[in-house]
Amino acid sequence: MCCPAGQAERFFWDADCRGLGIRALSSGRRSWIFQYRDQHGRTRRIVLGDLSVVSLDDAREEARRKAASITHGANPSVERKAKRNAGTVLELIETYLSQAKARLRPRSYRETERNLRKHAASLHHERVEAVRRRDISEVLERISEKSGPIAANRVRAALSALWSWGLRTGRVDGDANPVTFTLQHPERTRERTLNDVEIRAIWNATETSEDYARIVRLCLLTGCRREEIAGLRWREILADKIAIGADRMKGRLPHEVPLVPMIEVALPPRPENADGFVFGRRGTGFSGFSDSKEKLDAKLKKSGLNIQPWGLHDLRRTFSTRLHDAGADPIVIEALLAHKQQGVAAVYNRASFREAKRSALLRWHQLLMEIIGHDQEARRY
Repeated sequence: MCCPAGQAERFFWDADCRGLGIRALSSGRRSWIFQYRDQHGRTRRIVLGDLSVVSLDDAREEARRKAASITHGANPSVERKAKRNAGTVLELIETYLSQAKARLRPRSYRETERNLRKHAASLHHERVEAVRRRDISEVLERISEKSGPIAANRVRAALSALWSWGLRTGRVDGDANPVTFTLQHPERTRERTLNDVEIRAIWNATETSEDYARIVRLCLLTGCRREEIAGLRWREILADKIAIGADRMKGRLPHEVPLVPMIEVALPPRPENADGFVFGRRGTGFSGFSDSKEKLDAKLKKSGLNIQPWGLHDLRRTFSTRLHDAGADPIVIEALLAHKQQGVAAVYNRASFREAKRSALLRWHQLLMEIIGHDQEARRY
């Protein structure tokens, strides 16, 4: 069964299996093909394999399976073409991120982007429809071993959101999310606060003019979140306060921090043409939290002190706990933390508690001075 001379191709049909045939090309190549009519009556063909690889019996069995699926409404040619043209996971990620940027907070977007671009990189070149639960599990296991179970949970959440979005928008065929039923590690609410020894060690280790050192100190001094401090703009630092716009706050409400002496000293000198970000590059702001934190931890370890794992948010929790212990008004503390208020507290919060907040901050800084040692005061904090 060869293609006759002068012809580009020739078909030979199997008498015992309807639709099964051999396609012989002038090049000498011969393949099994299956021919059928779709729901619109159009003739379609799909290749089942080369004659040198697929036997007659296997070709007949596959042709009968295809015929049975067509009876139930399938269209093998269209399905194969869709599978061949299916996008990669990276393409899905790019489209997802382009839309997520407008609805996620900047920090959430950066974390999602990092989890999908960096931690899920081994999936990038896979076809979306080819990814299985086992593939996701293997990625999560590697992350858990390298970066810890919490990091694996964050990547798992990002991948689950990605696939759910793809299914809802029709960019992923089917109705199954491969992230479903993968292992999610248990998490406990963190209650870490720093003791006096740890506060003193961190303060001493940040006695430099580097951006990250200033950010750490300001988080401890103000009780602000790390992104609120690291993202400071010079226009937000006024003569008597730091005024952060609602667009940068988690609660979407503007926040004021009295500019008391220790906070003012912790800030870098204001340039003549103050514009842009206070920390990091003028146009993009501060980045590199992980590397900076690792360097600081290495410095603390080198000092010989055995400090348990800690994070910048622990400074905020310590700020709150110490002020509560000192008898500060809980409503004022909540205002300093920029927590949303209800009822009468919400009315007071809109007035910014300026004097009450200033007094509470000064009280905290007095306590902090007692912790870090009075000799520090002579060194201007």
